[in-house]
Amino acid sequence: MINVEPGAEKAVHDALERIRGIREVVPVYGERDFIAIADVESISDLNRAVLSIRKINGVSYTETILGMELKF
Repeated sequence: MINVEPGAEKAVHDALERIRGIREVVPVYGERDFIAIADVESISDLNRAVLSIRKINGVSYTETILGMELKF
């Protein structure tokens, strides 16, 4: 989940879509501005994607949540 500085939404959105491993960028209402959904093979790949996101000008906050597989 990502917050951006006011006025930087378009630039951040475009930059997010260029990051390898980011499958989808979803603008949302509420406390966060975007959810970036990553589809990666390893924690190392996730780490690289998160660090790339944090380097984008206009990104003010990130929160990473790992999904899990439910096996019944």
